[in-house]
Amino acid sequence: MTASHLPYTRNGLKFFTKKGGLSSPDVEDICDKAARKYANRLTKVSILLNIPLSRVDFMSTYAKHLRDIIKERVNHPLHYETPLQGFQIIVNAGNGSGGFFTWDVLDKLGADTFGSLHLKPDGMFPNHIPNPEDKTAMAVTRAAVLENSADLGIVFDTDVDRSGVVDNKGNPINGDKLIALISAIVLREHPGTTIVTDARTSMALTRFITNRGGNHCLYRVGYRNVIDKGVQLNKEGIETHLMMETSGHGALKENHFLDDGAYMVVKIIIEMVRMKLAGSDEGVGNIIKDLEEPAESIELRINVVSEPRYAKEKAIEAIETFREYVEEGRLEGWELDSCGDCWVSEGCLVDSNDTSAAAVDAHMYRAKVSDEEHGQHGWVHIRQSIHNPNIAVNMQSSVPGCCQTMTRVLLDKFIIANGMDKSLDISQIEKYAKSGIVG
Repeated sequence: MTASHLPYTRNGLKFFTKKGGLSSPDVEDICDKAARKYANRLTKVSILLNIPLSRVDFMSTYAKHLRDIIKERVNHPLHYETPLQGFQIIVNAGNGSGGFFTWDVLDKLGADTFGSLHLKPDGMFPNHIPNPEDKTAMAVTRAAVLENSADLGIVFDTDVDRSGVVDNKGNPINGDKLIALISAIVLREHPGTTIVTDARTSMALTRFITNRGGNHCLYRVGYRNVIDKGVQLNKEGIETHLMMETSGHGALKENHFLDDGAYMVVKIIIEMVRMKLAGSDEGVGNIIKDLEEPAESIELRINVVSEPRYAKEKAIEAIETFREYVEEGRLEGWELDSCGDCWVSEGCLVDSNDTSAAAVDAHMYRAKVSDEEHGQHGWVHIRQSIHNPNIAVNMQSSVPGCCQTMTRVLLDKFIIANGMDKSLDISQIEKYAKSGIVG
């Protein structure tokens, strides 16, 4: 049972077997069967178990595991048991469950954690959303790092499967920057490895990874899709040590392919200490100083105007029509993106050998966009939301103003030209197309 960065009424259940976490279609199947049993009351299930139950303190074991990894891999020549002595690290748990990392990991390794924020769990989230993508979460962490002259700031989401950091100069590191940082660390440990991300990452991130000798595989949005793709590649003999989404969800082969935000932070902390031991006063942000940033990056939402039970079907219909428009050349300069070793088919990015890493849980496409003046300058990614009745539109461009231009093309030449403005709430995309401001 897991908390969520969504409203407090929406906690969740995650299902695992010996092979790992279940995908969305698996969970949907479980829920459908449970609903049918509840509805017809044909089956009476006993709540009594034939085996005795025992309480196990997993958290203490887990925290010790993280501490041992840091001690062993830092191998501090002067104080092995307290390798974080002399470092100030600020944790912002956002009133989620990440506070344990402060007192059960950092404090016991000798770190100074003064200035840490919102460590007490509170499902009403009185301060800000516990989310490394949240601007407020990153801003208050940045302020705390600068005010205390700390070496590192850490931001966790509610259940600590996602994370982000702030370096000693106050630079927020999340999204593409976090993937780049972890990629640089992993590529030094495993030269030439493949790194899987979702298809919303920048063209600059691909260059960052390949410049360091790595291979970048873009795959479908959804952390389970990204992780399952990495698992599949390893089974096929393609060494893949990192799978990471722009949301901060990341998994490592060395950590059993689990999406574990605390483990990701442990990797960064070890690197920070090693840099200091090597005589560097630069923070971890220095590792990604050559990562270029897109000139513009935007996410827009298009709500589906429909009864909830038909919303998914309506969203798929709109997204498939988008594919047809791009394939038929109706949007000049737009071309379906092959995304490296993957190709576009059946509403998602699937493998070139026709073997999908996971069942299709949401329809999505990415189109690369070019014009005569700038050449290929950006991309548009459109996808059906798994959780809500809407369509997410992500855009990036290396040219200022081009996200707004792409939005106008999408609005005028696709949505309105198709009459979709009657079945979709396009108020947000209309506002951005006119003003360049997200409402």
